[in-house]
Amino acid sequence: MKTIKRIKQKFANLMMCFHAAERGAVAVIVALAMIPIMIAGGLAVDLSRAYLTQARLGHALDQAGLAVGSMRATTSDTATLEAEFNSFFTANYPSTELGTTHDLTFVDNNGVITVTGKATVETVFMKIVGIDSVTVGSSAEITVETSGLELVMVLDNTGSMGTTKLNQMKSAALDLIDILFDDETTPDTLKVGLVPFSGSVNIGSGMSTYVNDTSGYDWGDSSWGGCVMARSSPDDTEDSYSGSSDRWEPFYWANDEDNNDWIDGSSYDIDDTPPSYRGPNKYCPLEVTPLTNNRTTLEDEIDDMWSAGYTHINFGAVWGWRLISPEEPFTQGASYSDDEWNKAVIILTDGANTTSNSVYTAYEYRSDGVLGSTSSSGTSDELDDRTEDVCTNMKNAGVIVYTITFQVSDSDTQTLFENCASSTDKYFNSPDSATLTSAFRTIGAELKNLHLSQ
Repeated sequence: MKTIKRIKQKFANLMMCFHAAERGAVAVIVALAMIPIMIAGGLAVDLSRAYLTQARLGHALDQAGLAVGSMRATTSDTATLEAEFNSFFTANYPSTELGTTHDLTFVDNNGVITVTGKATVETVFMKIVGIDSVTVGSSAEITVETSGLELVMVLDNTGSMGTTKLNQMKSAALDLIDILFDDETTPDTLKVGLVPFSGSVNIGSGMSTYVNDTSGYDWGDSSWGGCVMARSSPDDTEDSYSGSSDRWEPFYWANDEDNNDWIDGSSYDIDDTPPSYRGPNKYCPLEVTPLTNNRTTLEDEIDDMWSAGYTHINFGAVWGWRLISPEEPFTQGASYSDDEWNKAVIILTDGANTTSNSVYTAYEYRSDGVLGSTSSSGTSDELDDRTEDVCTNMKNAGVIVYTITFQVSDSDTQTLFENCASSTDKYFNSPDSATLTSAFRTIGAELKNLHLSQ
């Protein structure tokens, strides 16, 4: 029995030794297996950190690129834009964030802005296999473009603009041309028109097809200068033309001993040199410029504007609408249903609507009662109502309306222009030249269409 017990005890001791030896072997195997498991897990953690860094880098590049793209509406100086890009990027990717940024690049190729950058993030677990850091990169391309924009500027050329205000307005308008055209001279997706207005609007002597016969008038040594009379209400607030029976009457300032005495017996004393006009075309402003993509034409026409006459804002506004419309008499405008084109009109004045008993306009003399009144306040109020009607009709047609009052202290005119604008943020009250320039630049920036192309 003792022998058997001894044998059993030895056998048990042997099994225990074998069992102990087996556990050690498994531990070795497990320990060896843990190395690739830890490397795989560490790789996942480090790659997740790298992906997070790349996403943050891409977001910072996008935001900085878009911010600089919007600034390009006011400047195309590459050095300035690059400095602003770096500033915006740093604000969106501060040094406290994961990863160290480097190799930032900024390229502006005629409005196509390309930005790139890299970021390096230190590894935590991959150091085990000798990989101390991971570098990721990202890029963005922002295209600054004016896509399908038709714009008409309805600009006050009345006598109250004088020389100083007129020149300030010209400068601001030319600034807007610079913003919209940028480095291009004849862009395919931009058309701009001009309506210089005073007491009438000059649609151009070449538009005689749309005007009733002028041969019954005594033009003396001159001829019809292109200005037209207003239609009866409400046609003077509409964009409508139904053919030869619907022509406009030519503007004709008849000989007047007190106000425009240009006929002396059988001879004529006519001066067709603006703005000193004498004769049947007196105070007829510069001819309108139909929608065009020719930058030089627009710049020359703005430079040539002069100031003379009384203020009929509604008449300038309605012809601004007629220029941008696809309907006759001007047909350069795209169809209202063409989604590829946006239409906008800017209306600027330096004062309230006015009438006179001594200055002939598209509504004749005030004393003629064409506006339903012969008083200064009554006729001005009527012109205000018609101005608001024109603005409403344009907005209903899908035209974006911007309005600017320039050195206007009259609160009624300010309210009128605020109501005329498509929204309150599209009305600008400019008490001086600096704010006028700022208004035009703000409008220009809004009219620029930014999109992330890649």
